[in-house]
Amino acid sequence: MRTTPKSPRLVPAAVGAGLALAMALTACTPAIPGESGGGGGDSSKLTMLLPDTVNSIDPALAFSTGGRQATWLIYEALVREDPKTGEAIPGLAESWDFTPLSASFVIKEGAMCADGSEITAGTVARNFERWKDPETNAPLVNNFFGSSDFTVEYDDTARTVDVALTVGMPFLGAEPSFTQLGIVCDSALEDPSVLATGSDGTGPYVVDEFVTGSHITLTRNDDYAWGPEGFSVKDLPKTVNLNIVEDLNTQVNLLLGGDADTALLQVDQLARLEGESGFTEQVADTGVTMMMFNERDGYPTQDEAVRRALAQALDFEELTQVQTQGLGYVADFLRAPSNICVDQKAIADVIPTGGIEAASATLEEAGYAKGDDGIYAKDGVPLSVQLLQMEFTSAASELVSSAWKDLGVKVELDNRGPAQAVDVLYSGTGWSVSFVSMGASQPTGFRPFFVGPAAPEGPNFGAINNPVYAQKQGEASQVGGLDSCPLWIEAEASVVERADWVPTIAADSKWVLGEGVSFFSKGAFVDPLTLRKN
Repeated sequence: MRTTPKSPRLVPAAVGAGLALAMALTACTPAIPGESGGGGGDSSKLTMLLPDTVNSIDPALAFSTGGRQATWLIYEALVREDPKTGEAIPGLAESWDFTPLSASFVIKEGAMCADGSEITAGTVARNFERWKDPETNAPLVNNFFGSSDFTVEYDDTARTVDVALTVGMPFLGAEPSFTQLGIVCDSALEDPSVLATGSDGTGPYVVDEFVTGSHITLTRNDDYAWGPEGFSVKDLPKTVNLNIVEDLNTQVNLLLGGDADTALLQVDQLARLEGESGFTEQVADTGVTMMMFNERDGYPTQDEAVRRALAQALDFEELTQVQTQGLGYVADFLRAPSNICVDQKAIADVIPTGGIEAASATLEEAGYAKGDDGIYAKDGVPLSVQLLQMEFTSAASELVSSAWKDLGVKVELDNRGPAQAVDVLYSGTGWSVSFVSMGASQPTGFRPFFVGPAAPEGPNFGAINNPVYAQKQGEASQVGGLDSCPLWIEAEASVVERADWVPTIAADSKWVLGEGVSFFSKGAFVDPLTLRKN
């Protein structure tokens, strides 16, 4: 008999979606455990440095890079990815079937919780219900399910779970899917408060200690016996320390001092490790720094002409050189060319360029005129923008500000740390333009930023209303698979042509591995079952 699960008792949470969610969908070339590099220390303990504050270790609420990494270590997913082939392999599900509007699973027998209860089809279904419940406010629900408007049915006897979607997810099954949606046990569904500082799942690790803003200490779950064929949990380090170190230069110091085993670093920090022995590197993902705009009423960047002119005024070659010290390159794509449904030329052809002269012409055609003070104005209102700075060096920020001032635009620079800057972005006020590094392997990874409610009600923090994108993505979502690529390419090109997002700089981030350390990484995330320290 199939039944629809009742929602468990929930603890309300007010959580906004974080920019790190795109990284959760970023593809990379996998590195297979085996080769290793420098560092040293106790082989039973591995220390991984996290680049951002862990907002939560509850799998339904975690959206930061560190939070998502922690939940992958603690909670088993329905599907895993084979690190050797890239193919989907069983997790908690022994089999599955996907269409653009449905996902069906047969749940494996024998996966146990700490209290001795077994993970059932009903357990999985109640997890899904918790994700869709408005009181949960799961920030990544749209990335896994398209929207919170989906239905779930299950049959404990047949061990089946069936999900019917209302928003098409055309790439379900095109790549391994549901690999990072961790399943919690029934006792935690009854009392989710235990997930705030502890764990109640079926993954290879359990939480020993979580100190907000400092570290997470995980202990190996030696009862874990439902991994892939041939896997032994005893091959994993007994203890994993996830240390939160937001300053990447400090991360380099810890690696060099032998106080950490691995970290994910950007190009400028990687330069400090050149010539150092005992380390290996593997490419994690290609991040693209997007120029993004606040398109709400009352902001000058609501005007497409202003957005285009601000982009045209910049010399992206010079900006890339200054920001990355020559280690990056100018981006002519929204998503890395190695990903599905990417047409570099379609994006490159519509990037606003031309320099100060072209930018001036764009503004003047839109009715702006320069005053005696050299500042453009329209209807008596001077053109003034607030630049929210979170990632650029001071030299790169000054280069941007100078170009816009030379154009005839007033610039107010607001320097913030990443966490504070994200809060400002999602508040919807106090910023006109910002530069943010993003990445997604599938077109649907960016969809929540371009359609749907504006932040804080939804992830669309720029309040973008692009009718071409909305139409093309809607059509693509009904097609499914690689056949939908032409529509997605048109949709993404419209975002750049309309200057909703403008790609500027591309740079590869890399995992740095110390001596004896190896693992398979998927973008910014490490697959816990592949962690080794010999």
